[in-house]
Amino acid sequence: MAAILKHRIAGTRITVWDVLHHHLDKNWTAQAIAEVFGISLEEVQAAVSYIAEHEDEVWAVHRQIERRNARGNPSEVEAKLAQARARRLAWLAERQKESLATGTTRARLSTAC
Repeated sequence: MAAILKHRIAGTRITVWDVLHHHLDKNWTAQAIAEVFGISLEEVQAAVSYIAEHEDEVWAVHRQIERRNARGNPSEVEAKLAQARARRLAWLAERQKESLATGTTRARLSTAC
């Protein structure tokens, strides 16, 4: 039987909140949720049951998550992300320059950030 441990489907990193969003959207069946997350129908049903049995707690934490998401990242995290993007773009430019110089082709990498 599937179990929920520390708000996660046992043996996965999938949380009850991951399932919650899809479960609330009535266009998603339990089978579709199982397929998108690569879990069993039984695991989806365990998460849905957990949500129903712990509704107040699940919604309280959900509201905390939404507030944290709305605040965005702290400025120091945003600065680190900007530095990482700059390094990645520089690396990409260097690889592209090397490819042009040697005439070799590589799989095109996205420059989207």
